[in-house]
Amino acid sequence: MRPEVYCGVAGAPGVAVGVLRHQAYGSSGEPVAATADQVGAAFDAVAARLRCTAQGMRERGEHGTPADILEATALIADDPDLRSAAIGGVENGTPADRAVLDAAERYAGVLAGLSDPTLAARAADVRQIGRRVVEQLRSGAGRSAGPGEEPVILVAEELGADDLLDPSVPVVGGVSRLGGPNAHVAIVARALGVPLLFGVNVPASSGGRQAVLDAVVATLTVSPTPHRLEAAQRAAAAARQRRDELAALRDQPAVTRDGTPVRLLVNVSTAADAVAGLAAGALGAGLIRTEVAFLHAGHWPTRSEHAAALRPVLAALAGHTATVRTLDFAPDKLPPFLWGTSSRHRGLELMLDAPRALADQFAAILDEADGARLRVMIPMVVSVAQLDRCRELLDAAAAAHGVPSPPLGAMIELPEAVVAVDELAAAADFLSIGSNDLTAALLGLDRRDPALTPGRIADPVVLSAVVAVVRAGRRHDRDVSVCGDAAGDPALVPLLLSAGCRILSAAPTALDEVRAAVRDTTLDPGEIKPI
Repeated sequence: MRPEVYCGVAGAPGVAVGVLRHQAYGSSGEPVAATADQVGAAFDAVAARLRCTAQGMRERGEHGTPADILEATALIADDPDLRSAAIGGVENGTPADRAVLDAAERYAGVLAGLSDPTLAARAADVRQIGRRVVEQLRSGAGRSAGPGEEPVILVAEELGADDLLDPSVPVVGGVSRLGGPNAHVAIVARALGVPLLFGVNVPASSGGRQAVLDAVVATLTVSPTPHRLEAAQRAAAAARQRRDELAALRDQPAVTRDGTPVRLLVNVSTAADAVAGLAAGALGAGLIRTEVAFLHAGHWPTRSEHAAALRPVLAALAGHTATVRTLDFAPDKLPPFLWGTSSRHRGLELMLDAPRALADQFAAILDEADGARLRVMIPMVVSVAQLDRCRELLDAAAAAHGVPSPPLGAMIELPEAVVAVDELAAAADFLSIGSNDLTAALLGLDRRDPALTPGRIADPVVLSAVVAVVRAGRRHDRDVSVCGDAAGDPALVPLLLSAGCRILSAAPTALDEVRAAVRDTTLDPGEIKPI
Protein backbone atom coordinates (compact mmCIF):
# COMPACT_ATOMS: atom_id res chain seq x y z
CA MET A 1 0.00 0.00 0.00
CA ARG A 2 1.38 3.41 -0.98
CA PRO A 3 2.13 5.94 1.76
CA GLU A 4 -0.40 8.71 2.36
CA VAL A 5 0.86 11.95 3.84
CA TYR A 6 -1.36 14.47 5.67
CA CYS A 7 -0.19 17.90 6.86
CA GLY A 8 -1.45 19.67 9.96
CA VAL A 9 -0.50 21.95 12.86
CA ALA A 10 1.69 20.65 15.69
CA GLY A 11 0.09 20.73 19.15
CA ALA A 12 2.78 18.81 21.02
CA PRO A 13 6.26 18.01 19.70
CA GLY A 14 7.79 14.63 18.98
CA VAL A 15 7.61 11.59 16.74
CA ALA A 16 5.40 8.52 17.26
CA VAL A 17 4.88 5.21 15.51
CA GLY A 18 1.67 3.26 15.99
CA VAL A 19 -1.53 1.83 14.56
CA LEU A 20 -4.27 4.32 13.74
CA ARG A 21 -7.40 4.01 15.83
CA HIS A 22 -10.35 6.25 15.08
CA GLN A 23 -11.97 7.39 18.28
CA ALA A 24 -15.71 6.98 17.75
CA TYR A 25 -18.19 8.62 20.07
CA GLY A 26 -21.83 7.73 20.48
CA SER A 27 -23.06 10.86 18.75
CA SER A 28 -24.49 9.23 15.63
CA GLY A 29 -26.90 6.44 14.85
CA GLU A 30 -30.43 5.97 16.17
CA PRO A 31 -31.76 8.74 18.45
CA VAL A 32 -31.34 7.98 22.13
CA ALA A 33 -34.50 7.79 24.20
CA ALA A 34 -33.70 8.73 27.79
CA THR A 35 -35.45 10.42 30.69
CA ALA A 36 -34.28 13.59 32.38
CA ASP A 37 -33.05 11.49 35.32
CA GLN A 38 -31.04 9.26 33.01
CA VAL A 39 -29.41 12.29 31.38
CA GLY A 40 -28.46 13.62 34.81
CA ALA A 41 -27.06 10.22 35.74
CA ALA A 42 -24.98 10.17 32.55
CA PHE A 43 -23.45 13.54 33.44
CA ASP A 44 -22.70 12.14 36.91
CA ALA A 45 -21.04 9.05 35.43
CA VAL A 46 -18.82 11.09 33.11
CA ALA A 47 -17.70 13.37 35.95
CA ALA A 48 -17.04 10.37 38.20
CA ARG A 49 -14.94 8.62 35.52
CA LEU A 50 -12.81 11.71 34.99
CA ARG A 51 -12.22 12.10 38.72
CA CYS A 52 -11.46 8.40 39.09
CA THR A 53 -8.84 8.59 36.35
CA ALA A 54 -7.29 11.69 37.96
CA GLN A 55 -7.27 10.06 41.39
CA GLY A 56 -5.64 6.94 39.96
CA MET A 57 -2.89 9.08 38.47
CA ARG A 58 -2.25 10.78 41.80
CA GLU A 59 -2.17 7.47 43.65
CA ARG A 60 0.49 6.29 41.20
CA GLY A 61 2.50 9.40 41.99
CA GLU A 62 1.66 11.07 38.68
CA HIS A 63 0.95 14.51 40.12
CA GLY A 64 0.79 17.55 37.90
CA THR A 65 -1.09 19.12 35.04
CA PRO A 66 -2.84 16.11 33.42
CA ALA A 67 -4.59 14.99 36.61
CA ASP A 68 -5.50 18.56 37.44
CA ILE A 69 -6.98 19.14 33.97
CA LEU A 70 -9.12 16.02 34.26
CA GLU A 71 -10.50 17.25 37.56
CA ALA A 72 -11.18 20.67 36.05
CA THR A 73 -12.96 19.03 33.10
CA ALA A 74 -15.10 17.05 35.54
CA LEU A 75 -16.38 20.39 36.86
CA ILE A 76 -17.83 21.08 33.39
CA ALA A 77 -19.89 17.86 33.69
CA ASP A 78 -21.10 19.14 37.08
CA ASP A 79 -22.14 22.54 35.71
CA PRO A 80 -25.83 23.03 36.62
CA ASP A 81 -26.56 25.35 33.69
CA LEU A 82 -25.20 22.91 31.12
CA ARG A 83 -27.16 20.05 32.70
CA SER A 84 -30.35 22.10 32.90
CA ALA A 85 -30.10 23.05 29.23
CA ALA A 86 -29.70 19.39 28.22
CA ILE A 87 -32.48 18.17 30.50
CA GLY A 88 -34.75 20.97 29.34
CA GLY A 89 -34.32 19.80 25.77
CA VAL A 90 -35.31 16.27 26.72
CA GLU A 91 -38.36 17.52 28.59
CA ASN A 92 -39.37 19.46 25.46
CA GLY A 93 -39.30 16.29 23.38
CA THR A 94 -35.81 16.45 21.84
CA PRO A 95 -34.00 13.07 21.69
CA ALA A 96 -31.53 12.86 24.56
CA ASP A 97 -28.40 12.69 22.43
CA ARG A 98 -29.42 15.73 20.40
CA ALA A 99 -30.42 17.67 23.51
CA VAL A 100 -27.06 17.03 25.17
CA LEU A 101 -25.00 17.91 22.11
CA ASP A 102 -27.06 21.04 21.38
CA ALA A 103 -26.62 22.27 24.97
CA ALA A 104 -22.88 21.61 24.87
CA GLU A 105 -22.54 23.36 21.52
CA ARG A 106 -24.35 26.48 22.76
CA TYR A 107 -22.02 26.80 25.72
CA ALA A 108 -18.97 25.94 23.63
CA GLY A 109 -19.97 28.58 21.09
CA VAL A 110 -19.74 31.32 23.71
CA LEU A 111 -16.18 30.30 24.58
CA ALA A 112 -15.13 29.72 20.97
CA GLY A 113 -16.09 33.29 20.15
CA LEU A 114 -13.52 34.73 22.55
CA SER A 115 -10.40 36.14 20.92
CA ASP A 116 -8.12 34.97 23.74
CA PRO A 117 -6.80 31.63 22.40
CA THR A 118 -6.45 30.02 25.82
CA LEU A 119 -10.06 30.71 26.74
CA ALA A 120 -11.45 29.92 23.29
CA ALA A 121 -9.72 26.54 23.43
CA ARG A 122 -11.84 25.58 26.45
CA ALA A 123 -14.76 25.16 24.03
CA ALA A 124 -13.27 21.78 23.12
CA ASP A 125 -13.62 20.63 26.73
CA VAL A 126 -17.33 21.49 26.76
CA ARG A 127 -17.95 19.64 23.48
CA GLN A 128 -15.96 16.71 24.80
CA ILE A 129 -18.22 16.47 27.84
CA GLY A 130 -21.26 16.50 25.57
CA ARG A 131 -19.90 13.63 23.50
CA ARG A 132 -18.91 11.65 26.59
CA VAL A 133 -22.41 12.04 28.04
CA VAL A 134 -23.97 10.80 24.79
CA GLU A 135 -21.53 7.91 24.75
CA GLN A 136 -22.56 7.09 28.30
CA LEU A 137 -26.25 7.21 27.36
CA ARG A 138 -25.70 4.86 24.43
CA SER A 139 -23.54 2.32 26.22
CA GLY A 140 -24.72 2.73 29.79
CA ALA A 141 -21.20 1.94 30.96
CA GLY A 142 -18.69 4.14 29.18
CA ARG A 143 -16.04 2.74 26.88
CA SER A 144 -15.81 -0.96 26.50
CA ALA A 145 -12.48 -1.30 24.76
CA GLY A 146 -10.25 -3.88 26.34
CA PRO A 147 -6.59 -3.41 27.06
CA GLY A 148 -4.23 -3.55 24.14
CA GLU A 149 -0.51 -3.92 23.74
CA GLU A 150 0.11 -2.40 20.32
CA PRO A 151 0.98 1.34 20.39
CA VAL A 152 -1.93 3.43 19.14
CA ILE A 153 -2.19 6.80 17.41
CA LEU A 154 -5.66 8.08 18.24
CA VAL A 155 -7.60 9.91 15.53
CA ALA A 156 -10.76 11.90 16.20
CA GLU A 157 -12.82 14.84 15.08
CA GLU A 158 -11.86 16.50 18.37
CA LEU A 159 -9.67 14.69 20.88
CA GLY A 160 -10.08 15.33 24.59
CA ALA A 161 -7.54 15.28 27.38
CA ASP A 162 -8.94 12.05 28.81
CA ASP A 163 -8.50 10.29 25.46
CA LEU A 164 -4.74 10.37 25.98
CA LEU A 165 -5.10 9.01 29.52
CA ASP A 166 -7.34 6.01 28.81
CA PRO A 167 -5.63 3.12 30.68
CA SER A 168 -7.07 0.59 28.24
CA VAL A 169 -5.21 2.08 25.26
CA PRO A 170 -1.40 2.46 24.92
CA VAL A 171 -1.59 5.92 23.31
CA VAL A 172 1.65 7.15 21.74
CA GLY A 173 0.23 9.95 19.57
CA GLY A 174 -2.93 11.86 18.68
CA VAL A 175 -4.50 13.44 15.61
CA SER A 176 -7.45 15.81 15.94
CA ARG A 177 -9.22 17.65 13.15
CA LEU A 178 -10.41 20.37 15.53
CA GLY A 179 -8.53 22.23 18.24
CA GLY A 180 -5.21 23.96 18.58
CA PRO A 181 -2.08 24.31 20.73
CA ASN A 182 -3.96 25.98 23.60
CA ALA A 183 -6.51 23.16 23.99
CA HIS A 184 -6.38 21.10 27.16
CA VAL A 185 -5.58 18.00 25.13
CA ALA A 186 -2.47 19.80 23.84
CA ILE A 187 -1.41 20.80 27.34
CA VAL A 188 -1.80 17.21 28.53
CA ALA A 189 0.00 15.88 25.46
CA ARG A 190 2.98 18.15 26.10
CA ALA A 191 3.04 17.13 29.76
CA LEU A 192 3.01 13.44 28.80
CA GLY A 193 5.43 13.77 25.91
CA VAL A 194 2.78 12.49 23.46
CA PRO A 195 3.09 14.01 19.95
CA LEU A 196 -0.12 15.68 18.77
CA LEU A 197 -1.32 17.05 15.44
CA PHE A 198 -4.31 19.32 14.72
CA GLY A 199 -6.13 20.20 11.52
CA VAL A 200 -5.88 16.77 9.88
CA ASN A 201 -8.90 14.97 8.41
CA VAL A 202 -7.92 11.30 8.21
CA PRO A 203 -10.40 8.99 6.39
CA ALA A 204 -11.99 6.27 8.51
CA SER A 205 -10.71 3.67 6.07
CA SER A 206 -7.20 4.21 7.42
CA GLY A 207 -8.09 2.61 10.76
CA GLY A 208 -5.81 -0.27 11.71
CA ARG A 209 -3.01 0.85 9.39
CA GLN A 210 0.45 1.67 10.66
CA ALA A 211 1.40 5.33 10.70
CA VAL A 212 4.15 7.78 11.61
CA LEU A 213 3.14 10.98 13.37
CA ASP A 214 5.90 13.55 13.07
CA ALA A 215 4.90 16.69 15.00
CA VAL A 216 8.30 18.23 14.27
CA VAL A 217 7.36 18.74 10.61
CA ALA A 218 3.60 18.48 11.35
CA THR A 219 2.81 15.47 9.17
CA LEU A 220 1.04 12.12 9.49
CA THR A 221 2.26 9.38 7.17
CA VAL A 222 -0.12 6.42 6.80
CA SER A 223 1.43 3.13 5.59
CA PRO A 224 4.99 4.51 5.66
CA THR A 225 7.84 2.89 3.76
CA PRO A 226 10.18 0.66 5.78
CA HIS A 227 12.87 3.34 5.58
CA ARG A 228 10.51 6.05 6.91
CA LEU A 229 9.30 3.74 9.65
CA GLU A 230 12.81 2.92 10.81
CA ALA A 231 13.82 6.59 10.83
CA ALA A 232 10.75 7.50 12.88
CA GLN A 233 11.42 4.77 15.42
CA ARG A 234 14.96 6.05 15.88
CA ALA A 235 13.69 9.62 16.30
CA ALA A 236 11.06 8.58 18.87
CA ALA A 237 13.65 6.67 20.88
CA ALA A 238 16.03 9.62 20.78
CA ALA A 239 13.29 11.99 21.98
CA ARG A 240 12.46 9.73 24.93
CA GLN A 241 16.12 9.53 25.82
CA ARG A 242 16.48 13.34 25.64
CA ARG A 243 13.51 13.90 27.95
CA ASP A 244 14.97 11.50 30.46
CA GLU A 245 18.43 13.05 30.22
CA LEU A 246 17.11 16.60 30.65
CA ALA A 247 14.99 15.59 33.63
CA ALA A 248 18.09 14.06 35.23
CA LEU A 249 19.85 17.46 34.96
CA ARG A 250 17.27 19.46 36.88
CA ASP A 251 19.70 19.98 39.74
CA GLN A 252 22.12 21.77 37.40
CA PRO A 253 22.06 25.59 37.57
CA ALA A 254 20.66 27.66 34.70
CA VAL A 255 23.95 29.34 33.83
CA THR A 256 25.29 30.16 30.37
CA ARG A 257 28.60 28.73 29.18
CA ASP A 258 30.34 31.99 30.06
CA GLY A 259 28.91 32.02 33.59
CA THR A 260 25.87 34.32 33.28
CA PRO A 261 23.16 33.16 35.72
CA VAL A 262 19.52 33.04 34.61
CA ARG A 263 16.54 32.68 36.95
CA LEU A 264 13.92 30.19 35.79
CA LEU A 265 10.38 30.67 37.07
CA VAL A 266 7.11 28.94 36.19
CA ASN A 267 3.78 30.23 34.87
CA VAL A 268 0.87 28.71 36.78
CA SER A 269 -2.90 28.65 36.82
CA THR A 270 -3.31 25.83 39.35
CA ALA A 271 -1.56 24.28 42.33
CA ALA A 272 -0.61 21.35 40.10
CA ASP A 273 1.25 23.72 37.77
CA ALA A 274 3.16 25.10 40.75
CA VAL A 275 4.09 21.63 41.99
CA ALA A 276 5.19 20.51 38.53
CA GLY A 277 7.21 23.68 37.99
CA LEU A 278 9.08 23.39 41.28
CA ALA A 279 9.77 19.73 40.55
CA ALA A 280 11.28 20.82 37.22
CA GLY A 281 13.63 23.22 38.99
CA ALA A 282 11.76 26.52 38.90
CA LEU A 283 12.73 28.95 41.67
CA GLY A 284 9.14 30.10 42.05
CA ALA A 285 6.25 31.46 40.00
CA GLY A 286 6.78 34.40 37.66
CA LEU A 287 3.08 34.52 36.78
CA ILE A 288 0.05 33.29 38.73
CA ARG A 289 -3.12 33.81 36.66
CA THR A 290 -6.16 34.71 38.77
CA GLU A 291 -8.97 35.44 36.30
CA VAL A 292 -9.54 31.91 34.96
CA ALA A 293 -11.60 30.85 38.00
CA PHE A 294 -14.04 33.74 37.48
CA LEU A 295 -14.74 33.81 33.75
CA HIS A 296 -18.32 32.62 34.32
CA ALA A 297 -18.94 34.69 37.45
CA GLY A 298 -22.13 36.69 37.85
CA HIS A 299 -20.51 39.32 40.08
CA TRP A 300 -17.13 40.74 41.00
CA PRO A 301 -15.32 38.02 43.01
CA THR A 302 -15.51 38.56 46.74
CA ARG A 303 -12.53 38.53 49.07
CA SER A 304 -13.42 35.02 50.23
CA GLU A 305 -13.84 33.75 46.66
CA HIS A 306 -10.44 35.14 45.69
CA ALA A 307 -8.91 33.56 48.77
CA ALA A 308 -10.42 30.15 48.02
CA ALA A 309 -9.01 30.19 44.48
CA LEU A 310 -5.55 31.36 45.58
CA ARG A 311 -5.15 29.21 48.68
CA PRO A 312 -3.94 25.93 47.09
CA VAL A 313 -1.64 27.73 44.64
CA LEU A 314 0.12 29.86 47.24
CA ALA A 315 0.33 26.93 49.65
CA ALA A 316 2.16 24.94 46.98
CA LEU A 317 4.62 27.86 46.58
CA ALA A 318 5.47 28.21 50.28
CA GLY A 319 9.09 29.35 50.60
CA HIS A 320 9.27 30.37 46.94
CA THR A 321 8.63 33.47 44.84
CA ALA A 322 4.91 33.82 44.08
CA THR A 323 4.03 36.56 41.57
CA VAL A 324 0.27 37.03 41.62
CA ARG A 325 -1.18 38.87 38.62
CA THR A 326 -4.40 40.70 39.41
CA LEU A 327 -7.54 39.99 37.38
CA ASP A 328 -6.82 40.41 33.69
CA PHE A 329 -10.35 40.89 32.33
CA ALA A 330 -10.57 42.50 28.89
CA PRO A 331 -13.11 42.82 26.04
CA ASP A 332 -12.11 39.43 24.65
CA LYS A 333 -12.52 37.60 27.98
CA LEU A 334 -15.33 39.14 29.99
CA PRO A 335 -17.39 37.29 32.60
CA PRO A 336 -21.18 37.71 32.42
CA PHE A 337 -21.30 40.51 34.99
CA LEU A 338 -19.16 42.68 32.71
CA TRP A 339 -21.01 41.98 29.48
CA GLY A 340 -21.99 45.25 27.86
CA THR A 341 -18.92 47.05 29.20
CA SER A 342 -17.64 49.73 26.85
CA SER A 343 -15.13 48.38 24.36
CA ARG A 344 -12.68 51.09 25.40
CA HIS A 345 -12.10 49.23 28.66
CA ARG A 346 -9.27 46.78 28.89
CA GLY A 347 -7.48 44.98 31.67
CA LEU A 348 -6.47 47.40 34.38
CA GLU A 349 -9.04 50.04 33.42
CA LEU A 350 -11.83 47.63 34.37
CA MET A 351 -10.27 47.09 37.79
CA LEU A 352 -9.61 50.77 38.48
CA ASP A 353 -13.24 51.52 37.62
CA ALA A 354 -14.15 49.09 40.43
CA PRO A 355 -11.61 49.94 43.14
CA ARG A 356 -13.52 48.04 45.83
CA ALA A 357 -13.15 44.86 43.77
CA LEU A 358 -9.43 45.46 43.35
CA ALA A 359 -9.05 46.16 47.07
CA ASP A 360 -10.83 42.87 47.82
CA GLN A 361 -8.38 40.99 45.62
CA PHE A 362 -5.39 42.65 47.28
CA ALA A 363 -6.80 41.73 50.71
CA ALA A 364 -7.34 38.11 49.62
CA ILE A 365 -3.81 37.86 48.25
CA LEU A 366 -2.45 38.99 51.60
CA ASP A 367 -4.85 36.64 53.42
CA GLU A 368 -3.30 33.62 51.69
CA ALA A 369 0.32 34.75 51.31
CA ASP A 370 1.67 33.15 54.48
CA GLY A 371 4.83 31.22 53.63
CA ALA A 372 5.25 32.39 50.02
CA ARG A 373 7.56 35.20 48.92
CA LEU A 374 4.74 37.29 47.57
CA ARG A 375 4.88 39.77 44.70
CA VAL A 376 1.85 41.46 43.10
CA MET A 377 1.82 42.19 39.38
CA ILE A 378 -0.52 44.56 37.53
CA PRO A 379 -1.40 43.74 33.89
CA MET A 380 -1.85 46.15 31.00
CA VAL A 381 -0.27 49.14 32.77
CA VAL A 382 0.21 52.21 30.58
CA SER A 383 0.87 55.02 33.08
CA VAL A 384 2.50 55.78 36.41
CA ALA A 385 -0.83 57.20 37.63
CA GLN A 386 -2.44 53.77 37.20
CA LEU A 387 0.36 52.09 39.08
CA ASP A 388 0.26 54.69 41.86
CA ARG A 389 -3.46 54.09 42.36
CA CYS A 390 -2.85 50.35 42.64
CA ARG A 391 -0.10 50.96 45.17
CA GLU A 392 -2.44 53.09 47.30
CA LEU A 393 -4.97 50.26 47.44
CA LEU A 394 -2.29 47.63 48.11
CA ASP A 395 -0.69 49.73 50.85
CA ALA A 396 -4.09 50.17 52.52
CA ALA A 397 -4.71 46.41 52.42
CA ALA A 398 -1.26 45.72 53.87
CA ALA A 399 -1.80 48.28 56.64
CA ALA A 400 -5.08 46.58 57.54
CA HIS A 401 -3.18 43.28 57.79
CA GLY A 402 -0.39 44.87 59.80
CA VAL A 403 2.25 43.73 57.30
CA PRO A 404 4.62 45.51 54.89
CA SER A 405 3.36 45.95 51.35
CA PRO A 406 4.73 43.29 48.98
CA PRO A 407 6.66 44.38 45.88
CA LEU A 408 4.38 45.78 43.18
CA GLY A 409 5.27 45.18 39.53
CA ALA A 410 4.03 46.35 36.14
CA MET A 411 3.47 44.17 33.10
CA ILE A 412 4.76 45.73 29.88
CA GLU A 413 2.30 44.55 27.22
CA LEU A 414 1.26 47.64 25.27
CA PRO A 415 3.07 50.18 23.07
CA GLU A 416 2.08 52.99 25.47
CA ALA A 417 3.90 51.16 28.28
CA VAL A 418 7.05 50.89 26.17
CA VAL A 419 6.94 54.64 25.53
CA ALA A 420 6.60 55.30 29.28
CA VAL A 421 8.86 52.46 30.39
CA ASP A 422 11.48 54.65 32.06
CA GLU A 423 8.87 56.30 34.29
CA LEU A 424 7.20 52.95 34.95
CA ALA A 425 10.52 51.37 35.91
CA ALA A 426 11.11 54.16 38.41
CA ALA A 427 7.63 53.72 39.93
CA ALA A 428 7.44 49.91 39.95
CA ASP A 429 9.39 47.42 42.06
CA PHE A 430 9.85 45.07 39.09
CA LEU A 431 8.80 44.72 35.43
CA SER A 432 7.51 41.74 33.47
CA ILE A 433 7.30 41.53 29.68
CA GLY A 434 4.13 39.83 28.44
CA SER A 435 5.58 38.77 25.11
CA ASN A 436 2.31 37.49 23.60
CA ASP A 437 0.30 40.70 24.05
CA LEU A 438 3.27 42.97 23.41
CA THR A 439 4.07 41.25 20.11
CA ALA A 440 0.42 41.31 19.04
CA ALA A 441 0.04 45.01 19.87
CA LEU A 442 3.28 46.15 18.26
CA LEU A 443 2.69 44.17 15.04
CA GLY A 444 -1.05 44.82 14.83
CA LEU A 445 -1.99 41.15 15.09
CA ASP A 446 -5.02 39.58 16.73
CA ARG A 447 -4.26 37.27 19.65
CA ARG A 448 -5.79 34.35 17.70
CA ASP A 449 -3.99 35.06 14.43
CA PRO A 450 -1.93 31.99 13.44
CA ALA A 451 0.84 34.42 12.46
CA LEU A 452 1.24 35.36 16.12
CA THR A 453 3.88 32.79 17.04
CA PRO A 454 6.47 33.13 19.83
CA GLY A 455 9.11 33.57 17.14
CA ARG A 456 7.62 36.93 16.13
CA ILE A 457 9.42 38.43 19.11
CA ALA A 458 12.46 38.40 16.80
CA ASP A 459 10.84 41.11 14.67
CA PRO A 460 13.07 44.20 15.04
CA VAL A 461 10.13 46.30 16.27
CA VAL A 462 9.35 43.87 19.08
CA LEU A 463 12.96 43.07 19.96
CA SER A 464 13.78 46.78 20.17
CA ALA A 465 10.93 47.18 22.66
CA VAL A 466 12.26 44.27 24.75
CA VAL A 467 15.72 45.86 24.85
CA ALA A 468 14.18 49.20 25.85
CA VAL A 469 12.40 47.56 28.78
CA VAL A 470 15.54 45.72 29.89
CA ARG A 471 17.62 48.90 29.74
CA ALA A 472 15.04 50.85 31.74
CA GLY A 473 15.05 48.09 34.34
CA ARG A 474 18.82 48.27 34.62
CA ARG A 475 18.84 52.06 34.92
CA HIS A 476 16.51 51.83 37.90
CA ASP A 477 17.86 48.55 39.33
CA ARG A 478 14.62 46.66 38.69
CA ASP A 479 14.24 42.98 37.86
CA VAL A 480 12.82 42.38 34.36
CA SER A 481 11.28 39.00 33.54
CA VAL A 482 9.69 37.56 30.40
CA CYS A 483 6.57 35.50 31.08
CA GLY A 484 5.01 35.03 27.62
CA ASP A 485 5.37 32.02 25.34
CA ALA A 486 8.67 33.29 23.96
CA ALA A 487 10.29 32.52 27.33
CA GLY A 488 9.33 28.85 26.97
CA ASP A 489 10.70 28.38 23.44
CA PRO A 490 14.26 27.03 23.65
CA ALA A 491 15.02 28.32 20.16
CA LEU A 492 14.36 31.87 21.36
CA VAL A 493 16.28 31.66 24.63
CA PRO A 494 19.64 32.83 23.16
CA LEU A 495 17.85 35.80 21.56
CA LEU A 496 16.21 36.82 24.83
CA LEU A 497 19.47 36.45 26.73
CA SER A 498 21.29 38.54 24.11
CA ALA A 499 18.64 41.22 24.59
CA GLY A 500 19.58 41.32 28.27
CA CYS A 501 16.76 39.21 29.76
CA ARG A 502 17.96 37.27 32.81
CA ILE A 503 14.63 36.00 34.26
CA LEU A 504 12.47 33.65 32.19
CA SER A 505 9.09 32.33 33.33
CA ALA A 506 7.65 29.42 31.34
CA ALA A 507 5.18 26.56 31.50
CA PRO A 508 6.24 23.61 33.69
CA THR A 509 6.74 21.32 30.70
CA ALA A 510 9.09 23.79 28.97
CA LEU A 511 11.55 24.27 31.82
CA ASP A 512 13.90 21.36 31.09
CA GLU A 513 14.44 22.47 27.48
CA VAL A 514 14.79 26.13 28.49
CA ARG A 515 17.44 25.23 31.07
CA ALA A 516 19.33 23.23 28.46
CA ALA A 517 19.16 26.17 26.03
CA VAL A 518 20.53 28.53 28.69
CA ARG A 519 23.42 26.19 29.44
CA ASP A 520 24.23 25.94 25.70
CA THR A 521 24.36 29.74 25.21
CA THR A 522 27.49 31.88 25.37
CA LEU A 523 27.19 35.59 26.19
CA ASP A 524 29.37 38.44 27.29
CA PRO A 525 28.24 38.76 30.93
CA GLY A 526 26.04 41.80 31.52
CA GLU A 527 26.12 42.96 27.92
CA ILE A 528 22.97 43.81 26.01
CA LYS A 529 23.95 43.08 22.46
CA PRO A 530 22.94 45.57 19.75
CA ILE A 531 20.09 44.77 17.39
